[in-house]
Amino acid sequence: METRDVPTVRHLVGDAAGYYAWAQRIAAGDWIGSEGFYQAPLYPYVLAVWFRLFGEGVGTIRTLQAVLGAAGCVLLAAAGWQLWGRRVGTVAGVMLALYGPAVYFDGIVQKASLAGFLTCGLLASISWLIVRPGWRAAGVAGLASGLLSITRENALAWVVVVTVWLAARAYRSSDGKRGWLGLAAFALGVGAILFPVTLRNRVVSGEWSVSTFQAGPNFYIGNHRGADGRYQPLVRGHETPQFERVDATRLAEQELGRTLTAEEVSSFWMKRTFADIRADWVGWTKLVGYKLLLTLNRYEIADAESLHVHRASSWTLGILTRTWHFGTMAPLAAVGILAAWCERRRLWILLAMIAVMTAAVAAFYVLGRYRFPIAVALIPFAARGATDVLGYLKTGGVWRRLVLAAIVGVVVNVPIQDEPRLNALSKMNAGVALAQAGELAEATILFQGAASDHPTSAEARNNLALALAVQNRFAEAVEHYTAALRLEPSLLGVEFNLAVALENVGRADEALEHYRRATQLDPGDDEAKAALRRLNQR
Repeated sequence: METRDVPTVRHLVGDAAGYYAWAQRIAAGDWIGSEGFYQAPLYPYVLAVWFRLFGEGVGTIRTLQAVLGAAGCVLLAAAGWQLWGRRVGTVAGVMLALYGPAVYFDGIVQKASLAGFLTCGLLASISWLIVRPGWRAAGVAGLASGLLSITRENALAWVVVVTVWLAARAYRSSDGKRGWLGLAAFALGVGAILFPVTLRNRVVSGEWSVSTFQAGPNFYIGNHRGADGRYQPLVRGHETPQFERVDATRLAEQELGRTLTAEEVSSFWMKRTFADIRADWVGWTKLVGYKLLLTLNRYEIADAESLHVHRASSWTLGILTRTWHFGTMAPLAAVGILAAWCERRRLWILLAMIAVMTAAVAAFYVLGRYRFPIAVALIPFAARGATDVLGYLKTGGVWRRLVLAAIVGVVVNVPIQDEPRLNALSKMNAGVALAQAGELAEATILFQGAASDHPTSAEARNNLALALAVQNRFAEAVEHYTAALRLEPSLLGVEFNLAVALENVGRADEALEHYRRATQLDPGDDEAKAALRRLNQR
């Protein structure tokens, strides 16, 4: 309720708007679709079923995700209970319930909430398998892995890890038949989810894919020369999902000079990325190291929506996200891993899952919601670490654990990026939501704040100028369009918008030059071409 007036809650933007519209189409009867999946499909399908049962609306989605979040706490508590007893399990469940980013993700239209719930289900079933191996738990783990893989594509890495673990257990087990039966049950569970998705992709697109066709573009975004470890659109100014697939296809087809299938587009971007890596493998190695640090840093890197903006409207989020976050949880998890190290032969699957998912996130680009499953997997160890420290406080000998916690705490809490800049971009995204809804006065205030907080952001200046122009404040708009071009000359659309503003203040000769530049930057800009012809005919 506290965040109901946050702009991106009242007016969906980015992935949230895309998922909502997709769910509406499915609920209206488009259950199969006409293209291979470009984004992971489970979340919009879950929303579509929910819409059919309880009606549409952001409020109903938040109710669903609150239920999933609560169920996830119970499942994670069950995992901790299975591994280390009731006290650790209870602490783990409470830790997740109070974990600031988890509370935030449950309140926005984003698949991170569903991914967190499925991660808890997978961890509960894995813990069950560790304590009492059996085909039923293996089958549940397979279903959870499959569902998670069509929610977060990088969870396919966990399918591989769990398969290897089950095969190794079966090979070493004195009751090999039981072990191989468990592996078969896991494979059947995964297959029951992934096979229909793969078959559907084949039928509608003519190509095979077990999940989506966006691996190549996403790999390029995170690893090309000039990548900074965070999301960058293929075309500046095209940060929304409606452009992602279109731009990836258009640019690849322009480069190769022919029409491409979805798989060929993905392959094109993969090849281009590896060419960049080969050209500067030292720089790429440094980039991967930086992305690993980003993955394990306390700061929650925002997408279109931002924890920073939401907590400004909620004292609950404000308290939780400043006290119980990744930067405070990770040191306790390190202590828990140390305490459980003597059980590493029994628990190596959990440690391997954490390590593999960390690598999987860093292999592409880093967002707070992408690393959320890692945080969920670390929480049982954090619960073990907290109870371990409390136990040693009573008996002495706690210093080694406190030193480890202090070292890890320093590493994960050191600021390694321009946080004020990222927070300003978050404010700008909230302004975009208001502007798209026609609330221009409020949007202008947010854009002015973003431009003030981050004066070197071309996007902030451009958005401020757009809002001013719509309000017929063209003279002010010209100033900010000009600043945006000075900061980022290739930002798409700015040349055209500046030309329009210049025309409206009576500077037609200057407008003519900027229309010309707009057509050079974007040969497909028919509006700029028409304006150029019109002015040349005067």
